[in-house]
Amino acid sequence: MPKSQPIERQIIFRNGVRSGIGLAAAFFILYAFVPIPVPPLPRMIDRLVYTLRLQSFSVLTLIGGVLIVSLQRYFTIAVDPINGRGEHHVAVSTRYLTNTVEQFLISFVGQMVLTTYLPERQMKVIPILVAFFVFGRVSFYLGYRKSYLNRTLGYVATFGVSAVLWLFLTCLVVSSLFT
Repeated sequence: MPKSQPIERQIIFRNGVRSGIGLAAAFFILYAFVPIPVPPLPRMIDRLVYTLRLQSFSVLTLIGGVLIVSLQRYFTIAVDPINGRGEHHVAVSTRYLTNTVEQFLISFVGQMVLTTYLPERQMKVIPILVAFFVFGRVSFYLGYRKSYLNRTLGYVATFGVSAVLWLFLTCLVVSSLFT
């Protein structure tokens, strides 16, 4: 398997570290200092419904991806996907869409599981996670359109945040086994 170039790995690593630090700082600022309105959610079912409803914003990134691929197909020779002649016209958008479906599944399930652990006063975490997801998907797509090296911020804002979330959830699950 051919390897990436050291300079490519260096750029991606540097951008990843910067993105991670920036997103961690943004999360802290949003959670600690920004008054994010959350309705009263006294029962678990209320919190789950609230989280589910907020996923509407994340789904917009999927709808946008489908729309972009559809329009690119409509206006290019990629209109006939069976023929295969114009697939290069939709390659980036199709990859974005596939990756967004994968990222959405990981993020959505993680947020739903997290909601089962959060008390009402901490539910402002969910709109922050949704905002990061939407920001990440948009950043990923715009960066990808410029250069494959510019996807890092969007990748960290979606997969990086989800990975931290799932690590946290795993710790919660394991700790609950021993209490």
